[in-house]
Amino acid sequence: MKFHCPHFRSGVALTCFLAVLAMNLNHLPGLGQIGVLALALLLGLAARILLHIPELQETGIHFSAKHLLRIGTVLIGVRCNFDLLVHVGPRIIIVVASVVIGGLVGITWLGRRAGLSETLSLLLAINTSICGASAVASVAPTLRATKEEVALVIPLGSLIGTIGVLGMTTLAHFFQIAPLSFGVLAGASLQEVAQVIAAVSVLPASIDSGVATKFLRVLFLAPTMLVLGFFLMRKALRTGDSRQGGVYALVSSVWFVFGFLIVGVLHTMMERWGNIFFMARLDQVILSLATFLMAMAMAGVGLQVRLERLWQQGLRIVAVAFIGWLFLVIIAGAEIHLLHLK
Repeated sequence: MKFHCPHFRSGVALTCFLAVLAMNLNHLPGLGQIGVLALALLLGLAARILLHIPELQETGIHFSAKHLLRIGTVLIGVRCNFDLLVHVGPRIIIVVASVVIGGLVGITWLGRRAGLSETLSLLLAINTSICGASAVASVAPTLRATKEEVALVIPLGSLIGTIGVLGMTTLAHFFQIAPLSFGVLAGASLQEVAQVIAAVSVLPASIDSGVATKFLRVLFLAPTMLVLGFFLMRKALRTGDSRQGGVYALVSSVWFVFGFLIVGVLHTMMERWGNIFFMARLDQVILSLATFLMAMAMAGVGLQVRLERLWQQGLRIVAVAFIGWLFLVIIAGAEIHLLHLK
């Protein structure tokens, strides 16, 4: 059994160490907006440059990058509360649906027009439209994305999100914006939960609407993975790729999505009928565990990246990511204005 192999355990231990380091660095001023997952990935990249990683450790590193990632994806289902669909109202649901669908279609199209690969274009679209690093990490196995593609998209998304936070806070300081409008705009356009909270904190009355809008975007992660898995299966069947076609291939690539949904449904039921203080504590514990496992996975991804392939796409990926984010801000702003969210 590989679990009894010391080299396997040392590979897993290395990703664990980097994840712990990333979670501690995340508490330092300025680094919190980057996010634990992006920090863990960057630490993995740095470790690959600075350390000699024995080839025998690759099995343990690969285990963290693949299997722990999927377990973490299942556990982040606790972010989902399906009662939220009832409480936020139809207008905010329309804004979020427009942003997610418009972003997925528009940014993917823009990436393909810019000459990026289909997978890289989809990763950029998912990162910007849904929930940043956690969405990219969760969808990457379904898309069969390379580690180099993941290592490009996640830090770039964190950088653009941080710029977005600065832009949002500047907007709030210089213009009179209704708290509901500002909260929905931030929640619908910024990638990470921490970025949304940082932005809306300058206008405290907008915190509830900002966080609710952001969590509503998270709910789109599961259907996005299922739809992508279905279309990839259809594409594989048309091209005769037996490795990727068939129902078994679909289920094996998205089984953790069903786990994500089950956890979300159970969480919704417990939120409805359970003790609110107990549930808040339980949510915190499960989310911390999920974040830690996904940070180990991202450290594993960084440790396996072939650095010479990272910048082959040049400035095109930066341009597509930034223009795509501005596109989402415009969609969200237009919907907020048209639906009179004030």
